[in-house]
Amino acid sequence: MRYRELIREVLLAIAEGKPSPSLVAEIREMEESLLRDLPPGLEGRVYAKASEVLRNLRIELENSMKLKDLFMKAVYGAELSKVEEKGRREDSGERPSFKPLHTTSRLVLVTFKNQVPRFVGVDMKIYGPFSEGDLALIPEENAEALRIRGAVEVMEYAGTS
Repeated sequence: MRYRELIREVLLAIAEGKPSPSLVAEIREMEESLLRDLPPGLEGRVYAKASEVLRNLRIELENSMKLKDLFMKAVYGAELSKVEEKGRREDSGERPSFKPLHTTSRLVLVTFKNQVPRFVGVDMKIYGPFSEGDLALIPEENAEALRIRGAVEVMEYAGTS
């Protein structure tokens, strides 16, 4: 049955970290086909439950793909024009793009206002994870991106790395 093959494809895509829009579309198609002309009785309930499982799986995959895209845009400094931010937008109404990577990055002392998971800085070093109240020296570009998002308060500039 195509249902088992689709589940295997989903598991493989998750394991590789590469869910694709075409896979999501295929899940949606199977989800809808299971609901068409449901047979009576137990078989119909099984099909309806399978469709519900596929719907939940599809929603989770769509959410993970969106989060991955947002993370990649945030890490690489791309403009996040599709993201609506409640009350944190700058005067222009858009998030700025950040300068390209430099070989030497100035370090900035920051205080974290909330939890921030581990991240790769523009200097390709790993920072974090951080909790609320933690102090750290991080690259200026990362500090600016986190400041705009309300995650840190910049304390002082410390020089170059």
